[in-house]
Amino acid sequence: MAKGNGLPDGAGVTTDELMDIATKLAGLDEAPLDSGIHVPGANIRRVIFALDVNVGLLVLAKQLGYDAVIGHHPCATLLDQGEVYREHYHLVTRFGLSETDARAEFGPSLERTVRRLRNRRIRSIYYESPNQTFLEVDAARMLGLAFLNIHNACDELGRQVGQQQLDAALAARPDATLGDLVAAMYELPETRIAARHYQIPLELAIGDPAAPAGRAAFVHGCLSAPEHDIVRFYWRHGIPTVMALHAAFEDLERLKQAPEGNLILTGHYAGDSYGFTPFVRALRARGLEVKCMGGAIDVDEFPAELQPAGAGASSRP
Repeated sequence: MAKGNGLPDGAGVTTDELMDIATKLAGLDEAPLDSGIHVPGANIRRVIFALDVNVGLLVLAKQLGYDAVIGHHPCATLLDQGEVYREHYHLVTRFGLSETDARAEFGPSLERTVRRLRNRRIRSIYYESPNQTFLEVDAARMLGLAFLNIHNACDELGRQVGQQQLDAALAARPDATLGDLVAAMYELPETRIAARHYQIPLELAIGDPAAPAGRAAFVHGCLSAPEHDIVRFYWRHGIPTVMALHAAFEDLERLKQAPEGNLILTGHYAGDSYGFTPFVRALRARGLEVKCMGGAIDVDEFPAELQPAGAGASSRP
């Protein structure tokens, strides 16, 4: 007999399958170290997917009859999640740049970040990293909820989407301006929804909208946004326009004080959600009921936002 969600009895998925769907969509061989199955589960039909997960969300999921909660950002300790930040070394090679040069120029600060992240996990102090202790894991287990987080696979999916959008705009018009690239990113529904419904617009943080964009790189999918010296590496090696989700305030201030190129910030919700959309749709294609929350944008809940974006090169919707 079929349940109300359209799945026949016994047709639910396991937490392993949920992780595998995202991993394969991203073209990865295995789940990265910033992702994990914290409470395994099977026969999963109803899922909440959120940017971050806390105990309150887990309790809500249980009260509403969901079978599993998927968080995006790392949960539990995931001791070696910082290793994923080293993917910045490899990302530069996708743009024809030298990994050896990258290691020489921003390696020292990157390795310090990796060490800091591991030390933070050893400490596991809640105020340093909310939702990255075992409190949520224990709560999910006590509630009988399957619980996992999927980070880098969704980020890599989103990086591919964003880079394709930049590349298409530059292929159509090699002399495209920064404003043209901003307009191209607003063609994606996630960008418009983030701006209109969450008040987080895409921002041209550094650069003149009328200036030529040149080559553009979406620097995303390496655990966290690039620090200032990583952005400068791209600028100094023939890629004048960098796009990232966000930047730490001090990094952004340093870049603005001595700009050597351009910087587009998608905003956290839109940038992450570029990768959420194909993942959520893949889950629904398997017959799952999925509710997105907490900044995980569900474009299918906003049909009006799917209309063509307005013409022009404004940095606002």
